[in-house]
Amino acid sequence: MSLFCLPVFLVYFTACFLQRGACFPGGAPTDACQNLTPGHVNITANSSATPFTIMPASTTYQPGGTLRVQIMGASFRGILLQARDSTNQAVGFWSDFPDFTRSLTCNNSADSVTHQNTSVKVAGTNFTWNAPRNSPGDVSFVATIAMSREQFWTGITSDPVSGGIRVSLHLGATVLSLLNIILLTNWMVEG
Repeated sequence: MSLFCLPVFLVYFTACFLQRGACFPGGAPTDACQNLTPGHVNITANSSATPFTIMPASTTYQPGGTLRVQIMGASFRGILLQARDSTNQAVGFWSDFPDFTRSLTCNNSADSVTHQNTSVKVAGTNFTWNAPRNSPGDVSFVATIAMSREQFWTGITSDPVSGGIRVSLHLGATVLSLLNIILLTNWMVEG
C-alpha cells in the first residue's frame, strides 16, 4: 500500500467504524430485515408525510404468479422492500431487478429488494414480485425508502393485495365433469 493510500484507507475505515450506517451504500444489511430500519447512527426516520407511494399493479395476485410493484413519488437513492403476510413475515421472492437494485435474502432467498448503490432511482421504478405457490392470503408491500443518508421514511405500506386460490385446469375440468354428471342424472330422474 502506498503512503498516500494509507491515510485515505484509515480515514474511510474510521468513518465506517464510527458511523456504521454510512457504510451501506451497496444495500441494506440483513440486520435491517425485520424492522426495515437502516443502521444510520444518530439519524432517525423522517416523521413528515412520505413523498412515496407503493403501487401494486393489481388488487389481487395469483399464487405462483408475478405482480408488478411500482414506487411512485420522488426519486430515491436507497430502498428496502418486502411483501409481508398477516403475520408480518416476508413472503415470496423478487426477480427482474431494475438498474441499481438487487435482491436481499432475509428469511428466504431473494425475499427482499435493496439498492445496489446510491445512484438515483427514478420515481416510477418497477419491481417484480413472485408470489408463493401456496397463498399466504392477503399481503402488503412494505418499504423503507431513502432520498439520502439523512432523509428516509420507514413503514411505507401499500394497500393490501388479496391472494387468489390456485386451481389447476385439470381440477377445474374434473369439477365441471362432475357437475355435468349430476345435472344429467337429475334430468334423467325427473324426465
